[in-house]
Amino acid sequence: MAARGGIRVGRVLGAPVILKPSWFLIAAAVTVAFAPSVSDRVPGIGGGAFGVSFCVAVMLLLSVLVHELAHAVAAYAVGTPADAVVLDLWGGHTSFTEETASPWRSTVVAVVGPLANGLIAGLAGLVSADGGVARVLVLATVSTNIFVAVFNALPGLPLDGGRVFEALVWRVSGDRTKGSIAAGWSGRAVAVGLAGWALGVVPLPRPGAVAAVWLVLVAVLLWQGATQAVRVARWRRRAPGVSARGLLRPAVPVASNATLAAATEAATRAGASEVVVLDVYGRPAAIVDSGEAAGVPAERVGQVQAGAVAHVVPAGAVVRLDLAGERLIETLEGAPASRYVVVDEAGTVVGTLAWDDVAAAVR
Repeated sequence: MAARGGIRVGRVLGAPVILKPSWFLIAAAVTVAFAPSVSDRVPGIGGGAFGVSFCVAVMLLLSVLVHELAHAVAAYAVGTPADAVVLDLWGGHTSFTEETASPWRSTVVAVVGPLANGLIAGLAGLVSADGGVARVLVLATVSTNIFVAVFNALPGLPLDGGRVFEALVWRVSGDRTKGSIAAGWSGRAVAVGLAGWALGVVPLPRPGAVAAVWLVLVAVLLWQGATQAVRVARWRRRAPGVSARGLLRPAVPVASNATLAAATEAATRAGASEVVVLDVYGRPAAIVDSGEAAGVPAERVGQVQAGAVAHVVPAGAVVRLDLAGERLIETLEGAPASRYVVVDEAGTVVGTLAWDDVAAAVR
């Protein structure tokens, strides 16, 4: 079943598990790259090496899946259920309905992923396999899970180790934002380190050409994720000062059949800069576009209805006057629009709110 641009392969505690088509690219890359090693370890296997190599790619997928499922289960246990588990080109990720409320909960959710892979690697290492294909698959299970565990334990966002680092700074400073910024910069350092390793700058055994290219790609991804984490943290720091009340443009409501002349007069009397047209039920329906209104000839303003030069208010683009901070941003993101109608507790129109004004205030 297709979902969110991928294939829904199951559910865990209510969250869909989605396999993105991009995973098949990494599966093909692993299959081609690992086949020669299989041929060396299993003489005479011939073309079967590609089949075994594909099984290794599937094991890598399952290792990532176990990792993400561990996150989902832990998040459910601490009261922040997962929204989705996604497997894609870069491995996978688990998204959540909301952020964890405390450092220790964030730490629990983060550490269980690498621990789950470490446990699988340990159990696989106990399996007896004398040689041949079985030995290759056992070693692949051990190595892939060790890789997933160690890589995700690196101390920088968006990796799990970065979440733990973030929680540590959060716990010590009492400020989550400081933790996010510190872990974001640490993530950038990890990205630079991986790129340096790939390019032979870091004093470590230089990887092969294929591995080097892959490391550079991963480093770019980590840099982007870490940079986004820093941006979001800075946004969170500024968000509390943003409010619908402070950013609204005063507006006056007019009836659905009001002419442009009547609407302009009502706005002038009320000292408002915006006009909101109500529907027949008295609900906000459209916002008059001042540019289009100015283009109506003077002799026709008494004939043209205000709604004819107004833009329809999208569904959900009506916000309460008391919304502020992250609650305001989350509400706007839940109903994307360029402009919103602001109403008071009684549902009366008091103004309009432009997304650009909110974004500028946050920046």
